Amino acid sequence: MSEAPKKKRSTFIRLIALILPYKGLILFSLICMVGFNIFTAAPVYYAKDIVDGIVYGGKPELKQYFLVGLGLIIVFGLKGLFFFGQNYTIGYLVQRLITKLRQRLFNHMVGLSFSFFSKAKTGDLVSRFTNDLNVFQNTLVIGVTGPFRDIPRFFMLLGIMFYRSWELSLVTLIIIPATLLFIHIFGLRNKKAVSDRQISFSELSTLVIETITGIRVVKAFGMEDYEKERINKASEELYSNHMRSIIIDSYSTPVIQVIGASAGATIVVYGGYLIIHGVITPGDFTSFILSFFMLNDPVAKMNGFNLKLQEGLAAIKRIFEIMDTEPDIVSKPDAKPFKSFETSIELKVRAFHYPEQSESTLEDIQLKVKKGEAVALVGSSGAGKTTLANLIPRFFDVTRGEVLIDGVNVKDYDLHAMRSQIAIVTQDTILFNDTVANNIIYGQPDCSKERMYAAARAANAHEFVSQLTDGYDTLIGEKGVKLSGGQRQRLSIARALVKDSPILILDEATSALDSESEIEVQQAIENLMENRTTVVIAHRLSTIRNADRICVMEEGRIVEEGTHEELLLLEGRYSQLHALQFRSETEEELGRSGTIRVRK
Repeated sequence: MSEAPKKKRSTFIRLIALILPYKGLILFSLICMVGFNIFTAAPVYYAKDIVDGIVYGGKPELKQYFLVGLGLIIVFGLKGLFFFGQNYTIGYLVQRLITKLRQRLFNHMVGLSFSFFSKAKTGDLVSRFTNDLNVFQNTLVIGVTGPFRDIPRFFMLLGIMFYRSWELSLVTLIIIPATLLFIHIFGLRNKKAVSDRQISFSELSTLVIETITGIRVVKAFGMEDYEKERINKASEELYSNHMRSIIIDSYSTPVIQVIGASAGATIVVYGGYLIIHGVITPGDFTSFILSFFMLNDPVAKMNGFNLKLQEGLAAIKRIFEIMDTEPDIVSKPDAKPFKSFETSIELKVRAFHYPEQSESTLEDIQLKVKKGEAVALVGSSGAGKTTLANLIPRFFDVTRGEVLIDGVNVKDYDLHAMRSQIAIVTQDTILFNDTVANNIIYGQPDCSKERMYAAARAANAHEFVSQLTDGYDTLIGEKGVKLSGGQRQRLSIARALVKDSPILILDEATSALDSESEIEVQQAIENLMENRTTVVIAHRLSTIRNADRICVMEEGRIVEEGTHEELLLLEGRYSQLHALQFRSETEEELGRSGTIRVRK
């Protein structure tokens, strides 16, 4: 059997599984649709009785037309109730399904491995939450209402022939201003609801993008559940605003129809007067009344129904593609707990290449970092420094070889527990659109204020934070846009201090800063490195002169290893890099630029 039929059947079954829990609501909406169609067709029978009475009966009295007009108002009132019932129920059902699907999609995606996000495009992932879900939402509405409400009306109207009457048309012009007034009022109310909905949608999109772009920090600090809660809250807010629009749409349509029915009642009375006086024929009257009451928009709704259905199926398949993706890095069922770091980190990498790449990024690396040591990785861009560091927290797994912490393969540890022992500070500081305080205690939400203040002071951040408008309660904007680069970096260092992990990874934490900011950040890094085992990825060699060991990497290999002085004496690659960077600098200038000193 081919793969395509399997996928189609799987999609259909999964859609049924999504909808099945709401079978009671679906049944109720179907009943409402049946009632709606019955009362949509009811005016036809009224018109037929009028025509038969005129053609075959005696001359009717005017009060009979009043009774027919009253009957029409009642019919359209009941029709409106059924419309409200089915429209609100379908709206509720669709929004509930979309909300649950959005939450499931995010909860699953945030649990995927780092390799997934390194391959996926952020815009494409965001579109699954926005465009694809919206298309699928529209398809759900069309898929339910189209066959059971719009198609019957389509064929009903298709079989009806009608003629126009200019006398009765003049009557309809009287009601148009009132109808437009109500449409304007409902439009203003819906505009506010739609505006709130768009704001909620924007906030949700911002949170999703932040989490995706900051997934390295989210995972390193074990904040997947926290991000799930934030997204779920924003998703529920969006759901509430959607429901406001649905309520307005549900009551505005029957109100407009009742207004139209009132106009129709007037037309019935006036039409009867014209018939009695021979101004129009019974056929003219019948054609007009049918066109007035039953001419609606089913043709417009059914236009492109198949296209919309196909778009919806394509959209849900894209959503299911993510939900079908399994994380390639997970904890084993019998994973060992990681309570504390005791001895060393060993990287024994025979080869590593990224998923879907055949060429190795790392080869033949043997590196041991003892507890309390500060080991620096230097080399040209693309040498594999960050890749090697990413193997420690298991952002990726070694293709051939192993990574050991305290002599145990990292694959044997509980992933969340192991990452809780590792703090990371990167060049591209990831901060969230939240307060200063919440960014500092990210990963330790139960952190006391005293501990937070202590971390901020150690990171040289307390002084500038205290000068902000709202201090630690200041909102820093998306990605910390309201702060300078040095300020953002010091907050990330404070966050790592709060986490208080024994293993620290510094990934070019000062390379993008000016001299003044670099000195402040380096002082903060000194405090952060104290009593910790540190792997430093450095571009500026001045920042790692006092590291216990410096490893020089080229083309995915460690080509030199030693202290700063030892490597200079070798007159090898490190010496070349050093000369290139410091050719025009003096020792005095080096001293002013600051160095990281390891405190033991």
